[in-house]
Parts: sequence; C-alpha cells; structure tokens
Amino acid sequence: MNKNEHIDDNYLKINEVLLIIKISRASLYRLAKKINLLKPLKIGGSSLWSQDNINIYLNNLKKQNLK
Repeated sequence: MNKNEHIDDNYLKINEVLLIIKISRASLYRLAKKINLLKPLKIGGSSLWSQDNINIYLNNLKKQNLK
C-alpha cells in the first residue's frame, strides 16, 4: 500500500461488536478461532474488529437462514 492509499474500513471495539451480533464475549472469541473473517486486529492491548467483516458475516448468516 502506498502512502496515497488509505483504508476506508471502520473498526469496532468488542462491546460494539457484541451489541451488533448479540453474542457473548466468549462466543465471539470462539467464533474468531473458527472463522478467519471474525479475527480481530490486535493493536497494543486492544482488539478491533472490521465493521465490513462483521457485516459480511451477518449477511452470510442471513443467506444461510433463507435457504
């Protein structure tokens, strides 16, 4: 990535993710071990989740439930 490029993705803290997908903290970390899409970005002692990845995960769940 060159210095003129930037990432448009928003990142969420764990409490924000838990409000969106309505699961427990432990369940989120279990899912993150199984589903690469839900792995957090580690910065220092913080974990941040890509809002785009959370949205993709939720859309995939909706598609599965419609089948």
